[in-house]
Amino acid sequence: MLDYLSMNNQSFATKNDFKDLKKELKKDIGLAKAGLSELKIGQKSLFRSLWKLEKRIENLEEGVVRIEKKIDRVEERLSEKMDKIMNTLDGFVGMVDDIRTDNTVGTHQARELHLKVEELEKRVEYLESIKRSF
Repeated sequence: MLDYLSMNNQSFATKNDFKDLKKELKKDIGLAKAGLSELKIGQKSLFRSLWKLEKRIENLEEGVVRIEKKIDRVEERLSEKMDKIMNTLDGFVGMVDDIRTDNTVGTHQARELHLKVEELEKRVEYLESIKRSF
């Protein structure tokens, strides 16, 4: 075995080598613990931030639900008002149609009366001319 070690320029580890290695490992373990502690702190902070974000999202969802309910109520009131307006407008249009029909009928009757008056005037003139001739 010694021949193998001497051929490869390797030597056995000494007690000091093990002590040095132990110190380095303790140092590395200390650094790892410090890093782990920082990670735990970061993790707690991250969980707090996520919890706050979750609460904000819940609040937003509740707000959206409230707004949707308000929109529904506004739509219902608007629909009721539109129905009233349409009913009123329908009645108004009906009255306008009635007035238009009455106007058309009245105009036709006025023409007929005008023709009758002209005819009666001609008859009166004829009768008056006959009376003058006697």
